[in-house]
Amino acid sequence: MSIRPQSLQEVAAAGVDSLADFGRTFRDWLHTLARFSSRAQVAAAIQAEPARLAGRFADGAVADAWLAAYAELLAAITRQPPPRWAFDPGRVAPAPWFADETPALRALALLASPLPFKRRNLFTPSVELPLQLRAGRPTVSEEQKRRVNAGRQRRFRERRKQELDRLRALARAT
Repeated sequence: MSIRPQSLQEVAAAGVDSLADFGRTFRDWLHTLARFSSRAQVAAAIQAEPARLAGRFADGAVADAWLAAYAELLAAITRQPPPRWAFDPGRVAPAPWFADETPALRALALLASPLPFKRRNLFTPSVELPLQLRAGRPTVSEEQKRRVNAGRQRRFRERRKQELDRLRALARAT
């Protein structure tokens, strides 16, 4: 069983050797992103600089640009400052890259691509963004809930014990 990447840094470190492999690993990370419920989780996932992919395979520069564009887009959506590594001049595709080669979709991509992607010479008619931040507290694991509840129960029992001891002392005094 493989563990899904938890950050963009882990996507780049996953040992991809083609743009298709990168796409599969990135889509796998999108499943992780869909589970995030707080801005802090998103910030942690995009903050660390991913390793360069330009030297690993033919379209590695496109993958590097994609990671930077996605990090900038996520930062803007979560109203956080984008990571500094995303603005490195080496994270721009050397030539315009289109997600689809059909003329109609290329024209649509020129219009619809988000600015962080256009800035890096990447043109796509849509960007998958499964992020669903919710208001309120971030989700916690069942183990965390059990631990907090156990502590709450201990404190409650201790307070009741102290109150009972106090009442017994009062009864003996009268």
